[in-house]
Formats: sequence, C-alpha cells, structure tokens
Amino acid sequence: MVTFRLANPADRAAVMTLLEEIMQLHGVPVPPEERLTSVLEAILAESAAQAPSPAGTPSGRHHSILVAEQDGCLLGMCAVIFSLSTWSAAPVCEVQDLIVTRRHRRNEIGRGLIEMAERLAREHGCARLFLLTESWNLGAHAFYRSLGLTEKTCLYFERALEPPDS
Repeated sequence: MVTFRLANPADRAAVMTLLEEIMQLHGVPVPPEERLTSVLEAILAESAAQAPSPAGTPSGRHHSILVAEQDGCLLGMCAVIFSLSTWSAAPVCEVQDLIVTRRHRRNEIGRGLIEMAERLAREHGCARLFLLTESWNLGAHAFYRSLGLTEKTCLYFERALEPPDS
C-alpha cells in the first residue's frame, strides 16, 4: 500500500535521488551536491516545523515536500510552495518537481501526490493551486488535464543568477 506524507529529514537521500532523476529527465544539470544538500535540509526542517495557523492561512512563504512511500521506499515526490499572491489577494500553492520513479508511473502515485497537495492547499486557505510544465512534456499535460487542472497560456522567462558564495 502506498502512503502519502510530508517528507522529513530522514528522507533526504531518497529525495535527492528523485530530484536527480527529474533533473536528468529534463536535461538540467544537477547542482553541486553540497548546495543541493543544504537547500534540501533547510526545506525538510521547515516542512517538519510548519502547520497551518488557526485561521488556516500561512503567515508568508513556506516550502514543503510531499512523498509517496511503499515498504520503506520513496516512489515519488513533489514540492509545494505556499505564498501570498497579490494576483489572487489570497494564499496560493505552487507544485514543483513532481516525479514518480519510472517503474511506478501510471499507478495513481502522481494523482495521490497532487491530491495531497490540494488538501494541504485547502487547509492553508489557498485560493489556487498551480504548476508549470515544459512545453514538450505532452504526457504531463494530459495527466494534469485528467486531474481537472486547466491549462493557462503564458510564456515563462527567467535569468540565471550566480549562486551566492558558500
């Protein structure tokens, strides 16, 4: 049986492996191990300490990682970032880095992760749940549509900035 839960610091190595898999799939260089470890440890510590406020809304921005686990092995994960949106004038939830290991795809694990993300977003009083996907990732587009997410058309722009000195 697959269980869905918040990641904790003991999951760090398995989450790093999943992140490396999604980065390789997308042709993105994996950051230096020390940097990725540091960021991941901070997110996992923050995730373990977070809970919705009594009113259900986050006081600002925070980050959590959700995992799918079976028999002690992580089969998938996604990150959720809660922030306050001026566009929605409310809290919102962004899903990032959704990955299910290749061997376990098409077994409802991705659906379970998105459903958990939506439950947490509702608990935090979020007005929207959203995510970005690569234009070439047609399988992901079909998957997200099958979950009832609606497609928005936009262009995504970014500028790479040098990482801060460690």
